[in-house]
Amino acid sequence: MEPILPSAAPLLPALLSAFLLTLAMSFLLGLGLREYYLVAKKTYYFGSTRTCTLIGILGFVLFQLQPNGWYYLGGLLALTVLLGIYYQAKAALQQPGMIGILIAILCYLIGPIALGFPGWFLILFTISTLFVLNAKEKINLLTEKLGNEEIVSLGKFLVLSGVILPLTPQTPIADFIPVSFHQTWLAVVVISGISYLGYLVQTYLLKGQGILLTGAIGGVYSSTATTVVLSRQSNNYPAGSNAPAAAIVLATAMMYPRLLVVIGIFKFSLAIALLPVFSGLAVLGGGLAFWLQRGNASAKNPLTVTTSPKNPLELTSALFFAFLFMVITAVTKYSIGLYADRGLIWMSFFAGFADIDPFVLSLVQGKFVAGQGILLKAIVTATASNNLLKAVYAIALGGRHTGFLAGGTLVGLACLTIAYGILWG
Repeated sequence: MEPILPSAAPLLPALLSAFLLTLAMSFLLGLGLREYYLVAKKTYYFGSTRTCTLIGILGFVLFQLQPNGWYYLGGLLALTVLLGIYYQAKAALQQPGMIGILIAILCYLIGPIALGFPGWFLILFTISTLFVLNAKEKINLLTEKLGNEEIVSLGKFLVLSGVILPLTPQTPIADFIPVSFHQTWLAVVVISGISYLGYLVQTYLLKGQGILLTGAIGGVYSSTATTVVLSRQSNNYPAGSNAPAAAIVLATAMMYPRLLVVIGIFKFSLAIALLPVFSGLAVLGGGLAFWLQRGNASAKNPLTVTTSPKNPLELTSALFFAFLFMVITAVTKYSIGLYADRGLIWMSFFAGFADIDPFVLSLVQGKFVAGQGILLKAIVTATASNNLLKAVYAIALGGRHTGFLAGGTLVGLACLTIAYGILWG
């Protein structure tokens, strides 16, 4: 067993350290089980703190006595028989439930885990068990909120990341598409995962918590989609309300840390180089959003806003993103080959008016003949044109006041970004 702290290695023999950990973790599980019984007002149970501790010691000793594990398996069989008799007695009293039985078996496993796994894993094992044991109400509430379609969607994501991704080939798709199917699907998994996290938070955890918070979380999901939704709903607000404009600007401010995370996953050095400018733009955008909100604090605004973001794990969305990623990668290579750095900059400007994520991922994954400086400039330019697109949405779909404030602010951010790119170049 690896010690939890390196300095603790010479203080205690490994066997004694493992035994003390077994004793402590079994005792903790017993305390957790006792608390569960008290809260649930159980009247018929086989034991709690001392019983769990003794079961943990039994498993430790039997596992240590014989290397091939026959003693340990015999002890597990005897424990299972006793627990089976106990369960039959419970069932006869119309008190079904296997929590105590499962905790007893988990306590029996603590000894081998302490002897064969690192100390941190044993602690994680115990904490996870205690969390599940005492989180019945929270788990029930979560399962009530999550619909069957969300469980299916999560299963799809696990299939995308755990089954399809490892099977995809890692050779380039073609000469004119300098990425592999593995890189393409990895891009799908990363973007879908980040967007799905924002989707879950926005849909279930912070639903109806106010328009400003909706803008912030929506920016993690998709700042462009959030801008469209908030612009349309701004027509339901009073004519002089700044709240929709503030939320739209805040969604754009959240785009920058989101892109930093995406870029950092694939090319950390590029993310570090972009950190100053993107951090500055995020802080500036967030500051402008809160300034707009504060400037209209006395206005009567609706307290909540209803949004129904599209689930990013839908198979059609994933396939479309993969197709778009390959097309943009091919067009980017063609632009660089034909017009060199100037072609990449123009490509980045037009890509921002479509979907910025596949373009950025094509730059960090594709093997293009371009230096890091020009890649940075291209990414910054793409965010500028994407802000112009969102400004158009805000002006075209939003109310007059929202269009003026949000559209003007986004155009200002775009111009500032373009100016920075020019000075950078």
